[in-house]
Amino acid sequence: MKNCPLFIKKNWIAIVSVLIVIGWAVAGYIYFGKSIADTGSTGKTVVSSGDTIGVDYVGRLEDGTIFDSSLEEFAKQMKNYTPGREFKPLEFTVGAGQMIPGFDAGVVGMKLGEKKTLTIAPKDAYGELQEQEVPAKYLQDIFTETVPRENFKDIVTQTVPMSQLGESGKDLVVGKVIDAGNIKAKVTAIEGDNVTVEIDNTGNPFYGKKLAVGLTGEFEGNSVVIKKLTDKEVTIEVNNKANPFYGKKIEVGMEWKSGENTIKIIAVTKENVTIAAGRHELAGKTLTFDIEIKSIK
Repeated sequence: MKNCPLFIKKNWIAIVSVLIVIGWAVAGYIYFGKSIADTGSTGKTVVSSGDTIGVDYVGRLEDGTIFDSSLEEFAKQMKNYTPGREFKPLEFTVGAGQMIPGFDAGVVGMKLGEKKTLTIAPKDAYGELQEQEVPAKYLQDIFTETVPRENFKDIVTQTVPMSQLGESGKDLVVGKVIDAGNIKAKVTAIEGDNVTVEIDNTGNPFYGKKLAVGLTGEFEGNSVVIKKLTDKEVTIEVNNKANPFYGKKIEVGMEWKSGENTIKIIAVTKENVTIAAGRHELAGKTLTFDIEIKSIK
């Protein structure tokens, strides 16, 4: 869910290879079935940190659903199977942070050609989901909110401790403009550790307009209309199209994904909705990997 604006307070079919060379016979039975495992030029047979290794894998969720594999016969069982993708052992450098922690640590000490099942908890995979309570109305299609009239001024004056400005608080002088992304603030006074700034309130959906009942505006995809005005307060109605669950009845188990981000509803009451958010679609999930070491270099 987007932050509330100022005015609302805020991845070879299996082969069993038998290679026979005159005077030397080697039989290699490989679990995932490519050819005999490759030791590269190092002759190493045990994985240690810093090695570059090749691994065949099948990744599953707790219910057995396959979400990724380096082997096409298993990848075909995925919902997002991509024909034409090159299927080969995954190559990475152990301990270099290229893999999720549980996978990286799980291969250390394994032998060339060894098979193993890794069960990785969320904290060692893509992280835990972070829970947060959200007022239920903010997930409604339309809601009303009463806020101070002052929040709709084109220029908003605020006094804040200099320490709260972080890097932006260094070398401040009166007249300097602080650029914080989509917010620009001009320093008008400095008294001790306190800094007074004038904020160009372009996030105001009624920016540059005289407030009046019925006045409409737009903010990040939401339409806003003034329903009531007093000297001190403004009551607005928000058509909440930015709501990730817009047009749907809010229920436990609902999920919303955008890129690598995911939000899941885990509890619903009349007043609040508890969501669990993660920065990856596999966040909060225990993962199982059937792996085999195919090469060590």
